[in-house]
Amino acid sequence: MPSFQPATGTLVVVASARAATTLPSSTLSLRQADGSWVTVATVAGKVPAAPDQAQLAAEAIPVGAYDTVRLGADTESVPVKVTAGQVEPLLLGIDAGRLVPGAAYAGNDDVNLGLGELAGKFVPMPAFSLVDEAGRTFNLASLAGKDVVIGAFHTTCHETCPLYTALFLQLAKQAPSTVALVEVTTDPATDTPSVLTRYASETGASWTLATGTADQVAAFWKPFGVAISTGDTHTSTLALVDRHGYIRLVYRGAPKIGNDIPPSLVTMLSAAGLKQLASGGDGWGAPDVLQALTTISGPPPSPQAAGGKAPSFDLVTTDGKRVSLADLAGKPVAINFWATSCPPCRAEMPMLRADVPRAGVQLLLVNEGESADVARAFLARIGVDQAALLDVDLEVGRAYRVAALPTTVFVKADGTIDRVQIGQLNERVLAAELSNLVTQ
Repeated sequence: MPSFQPATGTLVVVASARAATTLPSSTLSLRQADGSWVTVATVAGKVPAAPDQAQLAAEAIPVGAYDTVRLGADTESVPVKVTAGQVEPLLLGIDAGRLVPGAAYAGNDDVNLGLGELAGKFVPMPAFSLVDEAGRTFNLASLAGKDVVIGAFHTTCHETCPLYTALFLQLAKQAPSTVALVEVTTDPATDTPSVLTRYASETGASWTLATGTADQVAAFWKPFGVAISTGDTHTSTLALVDRHGYIRLVYRGAPKIGNDIPPSLVTMLSAAGLKQLASGGDGWGAPDVLQALTTISGPPPSPQAAGGKAPSFDLVTTDGKRVSLADLAGKPVAINFWATSCPPCRAEMPMLRADVPRAGVQLLLVNEGESADVARAFLARIGVDQAALLDVDLEVGRAYRVAALPTTVFVKADGTIDRVQIGQLNERVLAAELSNLVTQ
């Protein structure tokens, strides 16, 4: 009688660093909910500077929820969910052969945010020149001010590409008008504007379909590691670019479509494509992309957010003092709502700590729902030498209508709200907001 074999998923372990380094031979393990440890692999090798990364291992491990990673003698809390038959990426930040405190990221979204954090900034989208299905110029100016979802596809692919188009049909029904949807071919020799026009008519695609010369298309896809391809050979990729032009997230593999796919796309699928459809692809789909868009840019602030009076509050700090907004009357203030479980919060906080006071603006770091010990340890770990205010019961966050973290509220010297930034700030946006705040 055959022995029972537990279901497994694949854990792909990659490493990156702030500066190129080497990881000595180390045992990598994950802790299960019951406290037991599962050994993943022995890993070693050269680790490049972010945003480049090196794959250390790809191992089948039992399905389930894990809460901690251990690399040699170093441990770090990180939720890792392994699903049967699916791939779960795990990024480890390495410095001088050790795991960087706080630098373990699991899942497509957090891994890519982690790469941005380790690199010190996100990668801007390079300039490009393509044409759309109508032969019109398509470039960075065409996307100005919009968050962008970009998918790699070509019309002669019969595996993941029809699934990507089905995903875009789902996104087109739900994404806000501030989001631009774009599919860019990887087979420019075949996918001329007239071919793309016909494809749009056959599939119901109402978004931009782009192409160009072989050199133009290759240059467009180079930052994403996608090569020119034909037939069913391709690198399945979906990228999110924020409205400021920074590449924020990259998904790999096949999306989970469910039953929401039109017959015109089902008939395009080969046997391998039908298998991907039935199996749920690699487990991510439209809800994940929509949530990522909310994380990047957040829902639009309520009409009352800007121009209204900033709600008053009085909170205890991590060093036991009390701080109220009234104490800062007559001064411009930036209020940053954050939590230790939020990767974008970790990425932007050192920049906030350095740039906000330098501009003559008071910075308040408001921790949402965590204890003083947790918040204090986190700040020390990332090198931020400022006490945080503790919004333990989330009342202040609710007063400011904080729906996602991080959220930064810019308050003018007269006590009115100038702007609310939902999602991570970058250097250019922060500089513009601070300049605007101190000149009013």
